[in-house]
Amino acid sequence: MDMEIDTFSNYDNKGLTGLCNLGNTCFMNSTLQCLSHTYELNDFLNKTEFWQERLNNIPDGLILWEWDKLRNLMWSENCIIEPKGFLQAVQKVALIKEQVLFTGFAQNDLTEFLQFCIDCFHNSIHRKVDMNINGNVKNETDEIAQKCFEMMKNMYNTDYSEMLKIFYGISVSQIVSESGTYKNITPEPFFNLCVPIAKTKTLYDCIKLYTSVENLNGDNQVYNEKTKENEDAKKRILFWSLPDILVITIKRFTNANKKDQSHIDFQINNFDLSEFIVGYDKNTFVYDLYGVCNHGGGTAGGHYTSYVKNSVGDWYHYNDTLVNKVSENNIKTPKAYCFFYRKKK
Repeated sequence: MDMEIDTFSNYDNKGLTGLCNLGNTCFMNSTLQCLSHTYELNDFLNKTEFWQERLNNIPDGLILWEWDKLRNLMWSENCIIEPKGFLQAVQKVALIKEQVLFTGFAQNDLTEFLQFCIDCFHNSIHRKVDMNINGNVKNETDEIAQKCFEMMKNMYNTDYSEMLKIFYGISVSQIVSESGTYKNITPEPFFNLCVPIAKTKTLYDCIKLYTSVENLNGDNQVYNEKTKENEDAKKRILFWSLPDILVITIKRFTNANKKDQSHIDFQINNFDLSEFIVGYDKNTFVYDLYGVCNHGGGTAGGHYTSYVKNSVGDWYHYNDTLVNKVSENNIKTPKAYCFFYRKKK
């Protein structure tokens, strides 16, 4: 289902609602402020007759139901809300799904919680959708397209929802042997692009590092069925498509229980990602930033806040119950952790 959003004017001068911290729930509050300003999701949920009547009878549906109630409260007037109903729903569903991280009141990783929410939203309304593939393969792009469309057809046959269009892109892993006689193309849906920190310390270069060529040699050689031998190869991950809402996370936390506190510069407007696209219409993947989730502190603990841009272009800092207007010049800090980008229309 395509949603045409002509204007966000109905969001003007609203959405400045603070959320009470109910015991280490700043990770939840910061996530919800960004989701609250994801107008594409709001506009879908506003069509209640479309999704409520086909809400799947599973625990995940409680999360979507409670989020719809909470975000309507957050937009009804600028105030302070205790999100008890939503938190209780999260704890209840997490217990059923054995997601023990979210069953209590401990501090948690914001991106893991975001993934939990989007998964629940998707599961709540997923259904079967038939997809037909037409046309002939005429070039390399068509070859990749065929692989991607086949993957999508198989997935949509049992597991389609509007969350896929809003939040999910398709990455493409390509492995080519040194001799050129072996080639493997593997498409995969993804939500939340987790990128390593590059030496040049910009978000664009972090994505560039993520998509750089990897040499497969030694123990990582590929088996070539045509030559019946192991061969050196090159692997690269690029993207067939990127979603309407692109979430990017910087890998600040390492397996050695350390946090990289580097200042990563990031583009606010006209973030052009065409270089990383192998699909059609690559020049259409240009984004504007509307949300930044920040983490202050180290691996042993810390505090989450968020910067969010409203419908008239003003930035606000959401720190639990505190909501303050800030200059766009002040949103770039070493605390930046997770980014919400909106595709330009």
